[in-house]
Amino acid sequence: MRVLIGIGGGIAAYKVCEIISSLFKTGIEVKVILTAGGEQFITPLTVATLSRHPAYTDRDFWQPVHYRPLHIELGEWADLFLIAPLTANTLGKLAHGLADNLLTNTVLASTCPILLAPAMNTEMWEQVSVRRNWELLCQDSRYHAAGPAAGLLACDRVGRGRMAEPTEILPYINSLLHTGGKLDLLGKKVLISTGGTREFFDPVRFIGNPATGKMGLALAQAAVHRGAIVTLVHSTLPDVSIDERIKTVSVINSAQMHREMLAYFPDSDLVIMSAAVADVKPADYSVQKLPKKLLPTELKLDLVPDIIAELGRIKQPHQKLVGFAAQTGDIVTPALEKLERKQLDAIVANPVDLADSGFGSDRNQAVLLTQNGERFDILPCAKLEMAHQILDYI
Repeated sequence: MRVLIGIGGGIAAYKVCEIISSLFKTGIEVKVILTAGGEQFITPLTVATLSRHPAYTDRDFWQPVHYRPLHIELGEWADLFLIAPLTANTLGKLAHGLADNLLTNTVLASTCPILLAPAMNTEMWEQVSVRRNWELLCQDSRYHAAGPAAGLLACDRVGRGRMAEPTEILPYINSLLHTGGKLDLLGKKVLISTGGTREFFDPVRFIGNPATGKMGLALAQAAVHRGAIVTLVHSTLPDVSIDERIKTVSVINSAQMHREMLAYFPDSDLVIMSAAVADVKPADYSVQKLPKKLLPTELKLDLVPDIIAELGRIKQPHQKLVGFAAQTGDIVTPALEKLERKQLDAIVANPVDLADSGFGSDRNQAVLLTQNGERFDILPCAKLEMAHQILDYI
């Protein structure tokens, strides 16, 4: 896969170095266009070293040293075009189809999806003319937006205008490379649960599991990148920047997750229950931390409500309900039993006893089983890629 990156003039340009390096490490080929403003913050040598390709500047654009026009070659080469940071100046040019440098000419000479990561002072971002240009540009289906976020800016102002973090931009790049920019979930309401619940028996001790929420977050990212309206009910989540379009609802235990899932379920078109919800909870709870000498040698347990089974009972014909089954050994047989008993449309059986798979890993593998008897094997891959394969199949 080939990603072309256009770097605009702004202090946030330093963040793009991490993006270039990360993409190269995953085997994605990267070429970079540096605008005249971008060169004030990042040198051609820096991006050439990170990308293993020459950095292209306006000086190259105006030199007759290429067999074909440079902007045509670059535009045809790219599978995806990232512009980061996107300045107010470049935004205005793109919104009105203007082209007076290598970057803007390459945009007009390309047909691939374009991911925009704006960055500017809050007053600049809030100008009526800038907002008008942004809204006009976003009407074009080629363009996809990451940010801007709110926070402390380089001008010491606190407000909206920060460029999205690499941890938000990188998943978006991978999503667009997978989908080609299609928005096949546009307007669909997707409800996802993730993370491992914690069932406390005093204020500091609990029954839990190693789930980190990475798989559910990947599903939420994949869905929102495909146009869905996403609600993510989570107990644990990775410490990364998350797309503001994902509505996050934080819970701790199974009772809270049960309440929130039931609350959001009626308005949902697709529900994916990837959370590792506890099966049992301590029967008794102490409001004070128990001294070590008073810890029970036997812990009395109560069953917790089976959230997905309840959702399966009340599911409407237009709704799709997908479960997860974290298993060891034979993963298919118990998953098939859960698929039938809990009245699911599909279930994703994934092994947690294999290396580089399951809880805490950045990668996963699975077997997707459907109510009509179909089976789809998902080979080991990044969790975001697995999320897209699940959505493709659904």
